[in-house]
Amino acid sequence: MEKKIISKPYDSLSVIYDHLMKNVRYDFWAEYIHIMVKDYIPKRPKVLELAAGNLRFAKRIKKHFKSIVVSDLSYNMLHSSRGIKFPRVCCDMTALPFKREFDLVLSSFDSVNYLTSKAKLLQLFKEVEKILKEDGIFTFDVVLENNCLTYEKFANRKGNYHGVNFEQISKYDKEKRFHKNIFNIFLPTGESLTEVHKQKIFPFFTYFEVIAKTNLYVVDCFKTFTFEKADQDSDRAQFILKRKHKHGNI
Repeated sequence: MEKKIISKPYDSLSVIYDHLMKNVRYDFWAEYIHIMVKDYIPKRPKVLELAAGNLRFAKRIKKHFKSIVVSDLSYNMLHSSRGIKFPRVCCDMTALPFKREFDLVLSSFDSVNYLTSKAKLLQLFKEVEKILKEDGIFTFDVVLENNCLTYEKFANRKGNYHGVNFEQISKYDKEKRFHKNIFNIFLPTGESLTEVHKQKIFPFFTYFEVIAKTNLYVVDCFKTFTFEKADQDSDRAQFILKRKHKHGNI
């Protein structure tokens, strides 16, 4: 008899995550981030990655930044790539345990969209503010509504990876602005695992409104993977934040 288990996001998905992300150009992504932030940080920055997942991005960005600490809410994801050596911390991005400060804090691949309320979003920014050096920066990307409306149907898929069958069902609720990805994973043992990933698709200007309640400010905001200014009609937005200086921002 099939045994069905409901698991936390990314706890079960870690077994097929590499396959789901096989077409992601981590090398290109890392190069983009490096070019975008290099003029804001020292030559040997202390870097923290939030929601680092399986560390594939961290492995590529290490080419540019040697001192990296990686963190993620999912222990299984952090330890799914055992051959990659980084200091790893399992933690919630809205409750960071770090006592040290970083020159660069980053989060990639719309991980911030997993914060489903303005209160959680505000808490993230306040937590980052605590650990950011005076001239440090925080960069993150988010999915906007246009992306959900355009690509929703393309996220529905089925497949097999190393004997594990899976299906992904993608749904966007335009009224509530929630995007759900439901993953059904069927293991060779007969177990059936289900994960529901829920992301909040905030309006573009909501991020600016929440950031304005902190001691951070938006240095720039691009259409992700470009250096064109983002707006409410963009698919994705890449933010760069800095701490406000007591005597004005320079």
